[in-house]
Amino acid sequence: MNQFEVILLEYTLSIGITAFISAFIIQYVPPLIFKDYFNEDKWTIGRNLFLIVVSIIIMGTIVWYFSDLYTRPYHLRRFSLLEFLFYTFLMSLIPLTFFLFINEKNIRERREKKVLEIKEIKKDKEIDISKKLASKISITSDNGKENITFKIDNLVYVTSQGNYASFFLLHDNNLKEKILRVTLTKITKELEEYPNIIRCHKSYIVNVNYITDISGNARGYLLGSKLIPIVIPVSRSFSKQSLQSLIQ
Repeated sequence: MNQFEVILLEYTLSIGITAFISAFIIQYVPPLIFKDYFNEDKWTIGRNLFLIVVSIIIMGTIVWYFSDLYTRPYHLRRFSLLEFLFYTFLMSLIPLTFFLFINEKNIRERREKKVLEIKEIKKDKEIDISKKLASKISITSDNGKENITFKIDNLVYVTSQGNYASFFLLHDNNLKEKILRVTLTKITKELEEYPNIIRCHKSYIVNVNYITDISGNARGYLLGSKLIPIVIPVSRSFSKQSLQSLIQ
């Protein structure tokens, strides 16, 4: 830029407008086309970084091409595309770091707000032991040689361990684990008539009657229970409507 004399204002203004338009298009057009990819419930920092890298490459290439229109007529030093992209990345490093921080902060705050709304409704929906279902269900193993029979109201949660599923059942106010060779997909199908039994993650099925806490951060939502010694993750594909059903 220090080689320009007459057209310095014209050059910087043109480059600025080009960069602004490119950034605007990259920021707002892709979410309209690839709605599923930009779904906030599925958004991850990896997707964010990928979007930033692609944006730098596209925007840097457009600005490089436009600036090259000035380089040739005025016999200025011509940067290669890779050099230009490298300098574009260096110039973008601080604002992009700030953008990442703000974006992650906003996602976390929105999820924390959603959690507070759910907890507010949850206050009036504590577990009523006297209204538990008395239904019994029998789950047969994949090979058909074994089965587990239990009352629906005693099922707290199920988790998968390889080809096996661990059923955690309430017995004398304590959790008792029973293992069966069966997939969570089959279990979900067997229990689909019970609205309080929900598969919230590819590795977890929960009885929502026992969920007493829900928390959220930039990475997603976590379910908690006084009976369960761990927090149970909620899948990113789990819809907000389904999340809302956890407190019904």
